Amino acid sequence: MSLVFLTGATGFVGSNLARLLVDQGEELRCLVRPGNPAKNLVGVPFQKVEGCLEDEALLGEALGGVDLVIHAAALVSFERKDRDLLYRVNVEGSARVARLAREAGVSRFLHVSSVSAIGYSEGPKVLDEGSPYNFGCLKIPYCDTKRAAEEAVLIEVHKGLDGVIVNPSSILGPGDRRKAEGSLLQAVQKRRLPFLPPGGVNMVDIRDVLSGILLALEHGVRGERYILGGENLHGADLIRRIARIAQVPPPQHSLPRPLARAFSGFATLWDFVHPMRPPLTPQILRLSTRYLWYSSQKAEREIGYAPYPIDMAIKMAFDWMYDLDL
Repeated sequence: MSLVFLTGATGFVGSNLARLLVDQGEELRCLVRPGNPAKNLVGVPFQKVEGCLEDEALLGEALGGVDLVIHAAALVSFERKDRDLLYRVNVEGSARVARLAREAGVSRFLHVSSVSAIGYSEGPKVLDEGSPYNFGCLKIPYCDTKRAAEEAVLIEVHKGLDGVIVNPSSILGPGDRRKAEGSLLQAVQKRRLPFLPPGGVNMVDIRDVLSGILLALEHGVRGERYILGGENLHGADLIRRIARIAQVPPPQHSLPRPLARAFSGFATLWDFVHPMRPPLTPQILRLSTRYLWYSSQKAEREIGYAPYPIDMAIKMAFDWMYDLDL
């Protein structure tokens, strides 16, 4: 049995991972924000550390006696107002946890990053872990901070930390409120999406991400990053697939890429007057015209990762939404 320190334990990935770790016999110590009731962890035995990523003294104490660290805490936002908070949480928080983990002498550190730290392409091209980062020109703070967080972790790896990075693509499954109320799934289900988007995206089942994290924790090579992806889909094909599973008609018209980019430019100006919310923000619109396609071959080859088709994850997410009556 190992003592695992888990950040982001009350989030979508973290709460599912916590249950899996306990089922496998691990002892769990979780960082929980002050005032968070941790409803996602009901029934999970764990040592509660109440605090935040800014509290260095608390983190240092929490890392005492820890064997493994899984850093899954992050802010996911594509709203302009969260720019500074994204940097404090994603970059400064990751740097602090990685440094303290190295100083505590943990045996392994796993950083949960994102494909947003890798790059995009203008056409249907599949990228891998070695693709050059190019999100900077799109001015999307979430992407930039996830990339900077990886760089901060690798600094500690160069200083001796046994660290591994995983890069999940866009995750689907039951329990993720970001993919439920106010999400693309709900927009398609309620027929609020007037058009089929250009571009493409890689979607992955939450169960595959959890499996990939555990595989990387055990078999990942120090200092390496592993894409945990699922299926590469054209944006229009994804919407049609969601509509089929939701048993609603899909949008009938496609939005041409030039028009989508012109609209994203207008939305950027509009956002300063009337802040926009997901699933349509200027940053999301900028991403929607690109291809976010990725290969998981490195993870498949080196750690035994084996993702499944995404349809079941979409269905399970809808079933969960129906249960909540969203």
